[in-house]
Amino acid sequence: MLAWYGHGYARKFQAEVVNYADDFVILCPEGNGAAAMEAMRGLMTKLGLTVNEKKTRLVKLPDETFDFLGYTVGRFYGRSGRPYWGTCPSRKAIKRLIGEIHDATTSRWNALDVQSRVDHLNPILRGWAGYFSQGPVGRTYRLIDAYVARRLRIWLMRKRGKRGTGYRQYSNQYLHEQLGLIRLLPTTFDRSNAKV
Repeated sequence: MLAWYGHGYARKFQAEVVNYADDFVILCPEGNGAAAMEAMRGLMTKLGLTVNEKKTRLVKLPDETFDFLGYTVGRFYGRSGRPYWGTCPSRKAIKRLIGEIHDATTSRWNALDVQSRVDHLNPILRGWAGYFSQGPVGRTYRLIDAYVARRLRIWLMRKRGKRGTGYRQYSNQYLHEQLGLIRLLPTTFDRSNAKV
């Protein structure tokens, strides 16, 4: 995005570009957004690149939010009800993780041993939580912890040829302490940047 600054667009529109690889966001004062977006389209055309129109939109903060690199960016509210600018994992990112967990605990894996499923799930969960550790993540972590435990219980039951949810047969203690399934939301001192 050096061209944005080199051609003077940053100064003209008071607009900063935040980018990662080919994804970017233009931040500018109210009233400058439409012109900045058109300038960026023109610049991209000159560079022989195309703008993904499906992912491109004009957002007015704080009234709206937008997703960038798996995070939703916008206005959030603290425990006291005070508003603040921040991020949280996007719905799309959460849905993608839940899909991965679901796929890893379907009956197609029934022939595999239990430890292989836990060993498959743990790096997925660790990696996701390592990336999505900024902002208010406590509620999301709890949801994912509950979902992965539920899916693993059901998988364990189906593996044995049984029906049911497995809550009586497989306690949280069994899943986490004996099988070694990690929790995204352990005790407070185990978290670094994560905010609950």
